[in-house]
Amino acid sequence: MDSRPIMFSDMHVAALRTLLVQGPAVWAERYEEQLKHEDDFGFSFLMNSALARAAHRRFSPTYSLPQIIRYVADVRLGLGEGAHEVNPQVAEGLLRHALGDPTLSARPPFGADQATMVRAQLCLLIALVFEEDPDDAELEQFVDESAEYAAEWLAAWRDTSPLGRIS
Repeated sequence: MDSRPIMFSDMHVAALRTLLVQGPAVWAERYEEQLKHEDDFGFSFLMNSALARAAHRRFSPTYSLPQIIRYVADVRLGLGEGAHEVNPQVAEGLLRHALGDPTLSARPPFGADQATMVRAQLCLLIALVFEEDPDDAELEQFVDESAEYAAEWLAAWRDTSPLGRIS
């Protein structure tokens, strides 16, 4: 198991902001190459935190497994010919994991490779965020709230996990 601490930086927050405000093409041009080689998992951690925030906004306070399945099917339908890019079991698992589903026994990446999981995570995040048709100010606020949530979660993890206290 990798014992390096998870960290995220202002660059990771800027990358998430670019992804959501300016779009995937601008994000890829500015950040894809440098994030591809990161070893602190900062952007992945922040993106997962953003997905959890978006999923809770969409499905809380209660949800059912059929609602999750239907939502993933709708996201895939919206992708048209690109639907095959999102593995439905991985996407459903990601949403259930983000929502803290106590009946979910599998863990990310849900038997898939990392690229499959990241594609599903990215598609779900974009779908969840943009179904609310936010303006730029609301996107900025969502990014800030996601970074706050990630920082709070990371602080709690560091306080309780032996691995979190490694420096």
